[in-house]
Amino acid sequence: MSLTTSRSHSTPKRWSSSISERYECVLPDDLVDWFDREIWKLEGTSEYDRPVSPEDLLSESPDAIWPGLMQCDMLPILGDSAGNWLCLRVGQDNAANQIVQWYHGGGDWMPWGNRLADAIVFETFVDKLPGKHRRLAIPAEDAKEGFRPHEDPLVRWAFEHQAEPVRRLLDEAPNDESLAKTLLSHQVAEIAVRCELIHAAMDQPWAEKIDKKIASEMGFAWNQIVEWMFDGKRMPKQAREKIQKQLKLPDIFFKKQDWETIMAHSQMCRELAPELTWPWDLVGYGHERQGNEHDAITYYQQGAMRSTFTDQSVRMHTHWTQMNAAKFSVARMEKLDSDFIKRSPYLSLLRCGESNHSHQGVFDYWVNQAKQAERSNEAAKSIECLMQAGWDLGIDSIDQYGPLIDEIVEATKFANQTARSTLAKTHRNCLADRYGI
Repeated sequence: MSLTTSRSHSTPKRWSSSISERYECVLPDDLVDWFDREIWKLEGTSEYDRPVSPEDLLSESPDAIWPGLMQCDMLPILGDSAGNWLCLRVGQDNAANQIVQWYHGGGDWMPWGNRLADAIVFETFVDKLPGKHRRLAIPAEDAKEGFRPHEDPLVRWAFEHQAEPVRRLLDEAPNDESLAKTLLSHQVAEIAVRCELIHAAMDQPWAEKIDKKIASEMGFAWNQIVEWMFDGKRMPKQAREKIQKQLKLPDIFFKKQDWETIMAHSQMCRELAPELTWPWDLVGYGHERQGNEHDAITYYQQGAMRSTFTDQSVRMHTHWTQMNAAKFSVARMEKLDSDFIKRSPYLSLLRCGESNHSHQGVFDYWVNQAKQAERSNEAAKSIECLMQAGWDLGIDSIDQYGPLIDEIVEATKFANQTARSTLAKTHRNCLADRYGI
């Protein structure tokens, strides 16, 4: 498998060097190839088929960046027709070592691998993995009509950067279980693949037969339905009988969820990407489900400190608690030990019904934490607190992102996180150019 049309024996234009210098970061090998062989000029047929040109990335304020809504350590590389992006994230070590799928409808994001090539392979196969729901962003959109993976030049390029067992998958058409096993064994988009397996393990066929209108007609609040979608064990017997009778569903539609599998994959995702919210939430609930309240609270506490932009709450059906708290983990801790919430100034901010519950209160909390860390010469911690200030619950006014990102630029520069500083400054330029902030 090769892209003979895009290879050249002449010296390639070193776009990658220019981009590395522009953002003061180390690019992974596949992106060096992507830019220097000018793969970005080719037209794909899949959902993500719109590469960002190097010229745009090298500008002072790239058009692809959504400042404020998009976290300021993200650089869009490949987009779709709806405004969603596969973004490169830069780390504290100045390496660009993660690709995330960023959803324009709310700013939610999910890791799709360590390399762009892995993210494209995942997108190629996502419809063949176990389960029925295929998007890591909500709402799911069937945007892959006309996708021809064997003819797609972006797909062909991505498979050139894979180990032979993964490359063979394109021609072998494996079943869903062996496909997932191969991708995981070669660490291709591991978190994204495990998320699909979790969703498959949570699946309950009856849930596909009911919507808000049907639920209302049967006398059920939609939050109740979502709660039972999350954990079928929470559904009362009478409710199940009513749903089954009125929708005329056979018993197979009420199959048991596989919480052992959910827990196992969530644990791995928690270890691989501790900055994500949903793995902590699911592990915590798994322990709560087993009656291990102490362990549940331990995991919930960690989940509560993570950004809502990484909770995948609609897809994981954890938003049934939204009337009780701003985060699933806080709502569950409130049920298990309300005093624990009251003793925490931060967690108290996330309780619904509290007079001080607001985006502004959470923003102020993290800014104050950043100042305390700075006074204690904990530069890295101060930076992470500033990032949380902007992208924990988000900020009510986009105007506040201007001075916040200014602080992030200076803090990262002081800590020698030059790539993050340069990228944050670029986001700041976008705010100024587009909104006059």
